[in-house]
Amino acid sequence: MISSVTSSRHIPVMAEEVLEFLGQTAENCPPFGGLMVDGTVGGGGHARRLLERLGPQGQLAGFDRDPSALDKARAALGDDPRVRLIHGSYSEALDHLPPESACGVLLDLGLSTDQLDPERGFSYSHDAPLDMRFDPTLDLSAFDIVNHYPVARLREIVFQYGEEPLAPRIARGIVNARMAGPLKTTGELAQVVRAAVPERFAIKALARVFQALRLEVNEEIGHLEQGLEACWSLLKTGGVFCAISYHSIEDRRLKRFFAGKAKGCICPPRLPVCVCGKKPSAKQLTSSPLRPTPKEIRLNPSSRSAKLRAVRKIGRD
Repeated sequence: MISSVTSSRHIPVMAEEVLEFLGQTAENCPPFGGLMVDGTVGGGGHARRLLERLGPQGQLAGFDRDPSALDKARAALGDDPRVRLIHGSYSEALDHLPPESACGVLLDLGLSTDQLDPERGFSYSHDAPLDMRFDPTLDLSAFDIVNHYPVARLREIVFQYGEEPLAPRIARGIVNARMAGPLKTTGELAQVVRAAVPERFAIKALARVFQALRLEVNEEIGHLEQGLEACWSLLKTGGVFCAISYHSIEDRRLKRFFAGKAKGCICPPRLPVCVCGKKPSAKQLTSSPLRPTPKEIRLNPSSRSAKLRAVRKIGRD
């Protein structure tokens, strides 16, 4: 049975919509009857809801790189024999599960509320050591990036991963500040960022800089690009792939990946007929990304930037 006790404070985003799409399996995937993969299980919020729908023969595999998240998932999901929790990235899913074994895959790419605890160093709202690692065994931390990356690389990260137009000023401000001694805490970094930009832009700049550092520390974009292909290979024909993103960097990659699977043909546009013979392997279930309802945003403000995309696998590539 599912435990009624959970130590996670995270509220699963768009849970009803996720369940609706994951129930739209076809062919040899009976709705909620096979293996479901939660590639970012976190505190177990979505997984808990999935288990309520899964039949007795159903199974759930949950991946997470954060050991503390897996502890919370275990507390939330109890000793349900249908559950297998795996410490690792969804990009490595094929190391743990056979190809074409899953009827559903979910990726929720957001930062969990639990990870915003002050000591983790993910938030500029609390003064904490500059860390930002999902997995504490990783070598690279935000401290290393802030204090050792050259100005050009800092500028590139803040611009590409944070989409911050004032990246040059911020990068130069960081390098100048660390000349007086290493920046050790989120509070010290926040002061540098605030000093580098006009006051009216400070909050947005802080959010973008911290996002950029988190993405770099955890190599999130690399895991996403590898993980999309890995998770697609896990799906049986008829299975459904749902993904929730929270910023345009991730959403653009999801859109391009799903659209590519749904398009099939890769011939140059100038050719009057297809000669590549490549057929669509996916059917789009969302013509455009779904957004949370106003009610959900009101109850869970952290959901406000979420975008949900879903496709059904209709054939092999």
